[in-house]
Amino acid sequence: MYKITIGIPTYKRPAMLDKLLQSIYNSHLDQTLIKQVDIIIVDNDAEKTGEQTTTKWVKKTKPGFGLHYFNCPSKGLSNVRNEIIEQALLLEPDYIVGIDDDQYVTPNWLNELIATIVNKHGDFALGPVIPIFESFVSPEIAQWFGQETIEDQKKVDFLETANLVMRAQFLRDHQLRFDTRFNTLGAEDTYFGVSAVKKGANIFWSAKAIVYETIPAHRATLQWLIKRRFRVANTYTYIMLLEKRYSRVLKKILVNVAYLCVGALAIVLTPIGFKYRYFGVLKIAESFGGFAGLVNIKFHEYSTGR
Repeated sequence: MYKITIGIPTYKRPAMLDKLLQSIYNSHLDQTLIKQVDIIIVDNDAEKTGEQTTTKWVKKTKPGFGLHYFNCPSKGLSNVRNEIIEQALLLEPDYIVGIDDDQYVTPNWLNELIATIVNKHGDFALGPVIPIFESFVSPEIAQWFGQETIEDQKKVDFLETANLVMRAQFLRDHQLRFDTRFNTLGAEDTYFGVSAVKKGANIFWSAKAIVYETIPAHRATLQWLIKRRFRVANTYTYIMLLEKRYSRVLKKILVNVAYLCVGALAIVLTPIGFKYRYFGVLKIAESFGGFAGLVNIKFHEYSTGR
């Protein structure tokens, strides 16, 4: 049986944090696999907006669970995730699980995630994050929040922190942490994954370890999608330059040119109400983001929080 620590970064989302904790406590734990679950809340808000919610759940903690609250006022995505790792390692777990405060889990989520990493002798395992919209969203917006379907137990070469389990000993052995250069940029998990793969990490996909992500109304918009597409391409180019992967940089330049041309042709379809009406404008945003990364222009998506 294994000792698990779940780390949750939070920032001014007490209601969502409450929903996440409720879902974790409602989980069906396989007691032949998991002997102890400690939950660590690391609040990245200096005003400690997550403390009251955590205190409420401390009083409801049931056998087999522990709940701990820490404040990390030094704002930044990498800062808060590194604090989770440091606090989690002090509890000496076998595995550290990451999940975000705008998500909630399915009853067998933790069993599936841990079973995958144990059975595959992996260093990391991650699972799908399914978007749930707060209010009605048109199909032409909703489709861009979909996730690629990946075969269960398949080995992959990327990481995301939204639904992830990490072998604690791998983190100890390699002193793997999140790069603070990505504190306000986003993609800190992408670069974390690049670093893990360089250190020989074995990463597997756990298709049945399902979590849901709440998409608020202000994110389910074309404006937000344009910014996200720009940022993803921007940080990808930045990472490839940091890693001196110049062949991939060249490939990205060619892709940017292709996206710009295709996007310009497709943008005339934007006023027409059909499923792919925003294809052109989003491809143009992606090309601009990639070109901006080439000249060291960075988009600080998280400079004012999440």
